[in-house]
Amino acid sequence: MMPFTVSSRSHPAFGQQVVLQFAGDFVLRLTQAEASSLSFALVAVRDGISLEHEIYMSPIASDAVFSATVQDGGISIATTSEVLALDWAMVGRLAASMAAAIG
Repeated sequence: MMPFTVSSRSHPAFGQQVVLQFAGDFVLRLTQAEASSLSFALVAVRDGISLEHEIYMSPIASDAVFSATVQDGGISIATTSEVLALDWAMVGRLAASMAAAIG
């Protein structure tokens, strides 16, 4: 089972958005540019291109923030109710899902 869902929707002010849902009630609404940047950042840390230890984004259309700690085997995403661990394969699926939702 996937620990996240990725979908797209139209917003009257922000246009097409990518919606990430983690841990049931933790939802992030990203502009297409934000989703693209986050997808690239995830691939960069997964592939060792970026040596960042944390990925942080405060999306313009969301009340929540994306905060992930990079670890040897993947990333840990802080949600409002838990820390969600994704291995590198799942990080790749998340990045690919966001890229597909952008279109």
